[in-house]
Amino acid sequence: MRKTIIPTTKYLFSPRITNPENLPQTGPCFIFGNHSNYFDPFLINVGMQKEPTAGVMTRDQFHKTIPRVFMDSIGIVPTSKYVPEPGIIRSVMKMIDQNRMIVIFPEGGRRWDGKPKPLIETTIKLFWKMGIPVHPVQIHGSYLGWPRWADRFRKCSMELRFMNPLHVSEFDNYEEFAQVCRNQIEFEEYNPPDEVRPPFAKKPAAGIERFLYRCPDTGKNGAIFSPDGEHIFSRSSSMNYRMNASSRLIDIHGEEHSLINLFEKISGMPITLLREKLVLEKQGAELFKIDDNHKLLTLGRSLTQLYDNRLDIYCGSDSYSLPIDEIRYTSIEQNHKLTVTTTNVTLQIDLEGQSALQWQRYIRRLQMGEKPVKNL
Repeated sequence: MRKTIIPTTKYLFSPRITNPENLPQTGPCFIFGNHSNYFDPFLINVGMQKEPTAGVMTRDQFHKTIPRVFMDSIGIVPTSKYVPEPGIIRSVMKMIDQNRMIVIFPEGGRRWDGKPKPLIETTIKLFWKMGIPVHPVQIHGSYLGWPRWADRFRKCSMELRFMNPLHVSEFDNYEEFAQVCRNQIEFEEYNPPDEVRPPFAKKPAAGIERFLYRCPDTGKNGAIFSPDGEHIFSRSSSMNYRMNASSRLIDIHGEEHSLINLFEKISGMPITLLREKLVLEKQGAELFKIDDNHKLLTLGRSLTQLYDNRLDIYCGSDSYSLPIDEIRYTSIEQNHKLTVTTTNVTLQIDLEGQSALQWQRYIRRLQMGEKPVKNL
């Protein structure tokens, strides 16, 4: 890792460490921070002179042989996003016994819009119960350096701001400790310090359809596209923007617009039906099943349909009908795979060509009782 990934990380993002006196060099301890970029775990390791960190990472990376061997060799433990796993506690306790520095991102995944996500309560409780030092780190420039939805990174200079370590013995109760943990990384990343903004970017808009999954003018699904990775258009309106290196949208008059404001606009639109009770549909989606041993089994191509009260999946002779209120967890792996977990089955759907973010958000909104409308 030190001879390959760390030099690459330094070249791409020129990380600068603020408050180096707060940077741990050995454990046992926890390290946690905001998470928007594939390289965040390696950025944290840039200043580690004595030993690399261990950590917890989404299980999806462990389904591939080479990444699995690499992760195992440096002490990375696989976990399923948002799904409680008692075995993780045992693995973490083993790492503590080995005096490891343990990196955990308590938001449970990379940010899509650069805004703080709710912290997973069980992770904060783990910090509290283990009683070892907890080191917060703010990674400024992470989101603009490589937005989750984007195909490409933007070469820039990031700031790793190591905050004062937290010691559970200094807090009167868990609630006070948990709130301080939240406060450490509760900042939005779309407007970072000027010195960490990318000075330039090649094709900064490539992949924007994963994020802007509806036209902000008409609400039509899948209407946004970028033919050259720089300009953004809509198939259903006269929308015309150019994206700069900091993900700002420049209109034909040279005025600047917020990408996040457009995202919030489409997020506030009512769910509309494709046809009677059908909300979303994906034909030819690759379907996988995760078995009881966490192995990824390929089932084949499927027809996946989201209705107002259920998720239906047809794959050859197999079919699944998952009532919306029986879906316990949803997560997005990489940028295009939606994992759905019920009490009986865990399925992963490759939604390449559509927005997995839209599918996840619509499932959650339906679970909250939203009723789709026929049109806007």
